[in-house]
Amino acid sequence: MGRAGKMSFFVTERGREIVFYGATTLTVGLFAGHYFPHSICISYYKEFVQSYKNGEERKLSEKLEQRYKKALTLLDLSEFEAKFAKPFMVYGFDVFNAGSFKTRYGAYVGIPSNFEYDSASAIDRTDIKIRNQPIDWSSEAGHLLEDALVLREDEQVFGIARELLTMRTHKSLIQSVIPAVSWMFTYSLASQLNERCNFYTRPRSLRLVLYTICGLLGFGIYSFSTDMTEIYYETNVDKQMAELGPDVINSGARFYDKILKKNVAIRKLTGENYYTAKGNVNYLIRQKAAPLTLRKEFFQSGYKDFIGTKETS
Repeated sequence: MGRAGKMSFFVTERGREIVFYGATTLTVGLFAGHYFPHSICISYYKEFVQSYKNGEERKLSEKLEQRYKKALTLLDLSEFEAKFAKPFMVYGFDVFNAGSFKTRYGAYVGIPSNFEYDSASAIDRTDIKIRNQPIDWSSEAGHLLEDALVLREDEQVFGIARELLTMRTHKSLIQSVIPAVSWMFTYSLASQLNERCNFYTRPRSLRLVLYTICGLLGFGIYSFSTDMTEIYYETNVDKQMAELGPDVINSGARFYDKILKKNVAIRKLTGENYYTAKGNVNYLIRQKAAPLTLRKEFFQSGYKDFIGTKETS
């Protein structure tokens, strides 16, 4: 009885007012939670993904500093942009970016530790573990991972330049707005249907069905918008990289090939299906990013049509 009384409070005018303020607070929170790590809280975000050794931050070697500068030169960034972004050593094997040139809070490019390797003999095998387990480097998967971790200089420059180009976009802002707008749409739709169809006087089970339908619709809008935005910016950045010339195109194909090999090796070593047999991330329903096989294929062959179209237009 007490519980029913508490629940019925939310259908009163005062209860609906409290729900409105709660929904508004959640909208602001969703935006802040996605945007602040790339703006106000970017230094904390960087510390969270920073690579550490013996409790201390890993520092970039002179070699990687020079390769980072080559990426800046490749893109012909403005003096402001070149000084605005800063490189650091990131945890894991993937290049990383945080922040945007569109804000005043700075931007960071995360360079993985395997970029230090110029040959298989340079790999620090004792320092590399997967799922906190040592790797059997003598196995087929171990040899595949060994090959994938060693990137040539131009491949590394491609990966760094790709992240810099991503930070030239409004991606972080747009992907922060999407969850807030999706939630506000969901709340507004449910509220309007409640008002127009007088669901407040209907059985609670009927209102729960309404909220479930609105929630699924809102989640669908959020998922579609987020995924399509991610894929758009990824493919757009690849197209901009392809415009830099045949050398960059060749580097891009080999860069994505190394990522795919790494993912396949991890799949074989762990026995888990997080990655597909070809090395793409294995999403169940959504497609949260452009498939790596398609990005590699673009640089191997598809770019020819793209460049031809650009030249004739």
